[in-house]
Amino acid sequence: MTAALVFQPDTELQGFEAATLDMGRDDEGPVVCTLIRKQLTTRPTLALLHVHGFNDYFFHAEAANHFINNNIDYYGLDMRKSGRSWRTHEKYNNLRSIEEYFEDIAATIRAMRTMGADKIVLMGHSMGGLVSACYCASASGEALPEALFLNSPFLEQNKDVVTRKVLIPLVSAIGKKHPKLLVPGGFSRFYGPSLHRSARGEWEYNLKFKPHRSEMVNAGWVRAIYLAQQQIKKGIDVPVPILVMFPEKSVRSLWWKEAFHYADAVVNVAHIRTLHPKIRSKNKTVSIVANAKHDLLLSVPEVRQKVYKEVVERIKSILL
Repeated sequence: MTAALVFQPDTELQGFEAATLDMGRDDEGPVVCTLIRKQLTTRPTLALLHVHGFNDYFFHAEAANHFINNNIDYYGLDMRKSGRSWRTHEKYNNLRSIEEYFEDIAATIRAMRTMGADKIVLMGHSMGGLVSACYCASASGEALPEALFLNSPFLEQNKDVVTRKVLIPLVSAIGKKHPKLLVPGGFSRFYGPSLHRSARGEWEYNLKFKPHRSEMVNAGWVRAIYLAQQQIKKGIDVPVPILVMFPEKSVRSLWWKEAFHYADAVVNVAHIRTLHPKIRSKNKTVSIVANAKHDLLLSVPEVRQKVYKEVVERIKSILL
């Protein structure tokens, strides 16, 4: 599979290129994931792989340029049924087990190694952080990255205690036999508008791939995420260095306010504070970022510049 990897000009980002990886079939039909990178004549051997969150895809051209300027190559992965990898016969974001995403990450890391990346940092954002942490606890050999960077990992549902303790476990149990049952999902209705240029943000991205409001999710998705989060709560050991970064505070409101530009509108950061110690490593650094958004790399300019600097310094300190 990796030997036949062919890059074409990317349909979403100018100056980037994308390659489709055939990931076989599942109950909905053929499945693919997509690897995206900036077009370069020579590539750094130290590389970062960006794994997106729920209702998301890779569009972080600014971040890619910043890391490449610091001699760190930057790849994006659109996981199956998301972003560039979504196909019309599939339900968007559909998932039965996070091990499906493991297959995408492993195939991508192996492909990166064949293209000259000898040291790889796996960077997982939000749901991608949950998946990436669990992945690193089980991966081995060439499929295991040299370091893990968790960007506001989604370690617990941002719901009230009854929903978290009763309703989600119930839906998860139902999802074992009825994975296609549709249930409400979603997150703050102000997070997307705080990002996108058409509303109150500064970023331009494809609203078909990252809509302000997500569609209903399958009970199978709820089960997959619930089981992964339960795995974190039991504790996992990661055999590579870890950098965990997340915002200092969260924000919730029934109406718009400027605080949405300076806090996490998607997860409750108190959950990250409580649960990240369950992700164990012999070499682990934790950084709490003031005035940051849920995706640290999409924070206001002065904040994300600090994030870039800290991440670059940390990566180079452990891998160079």
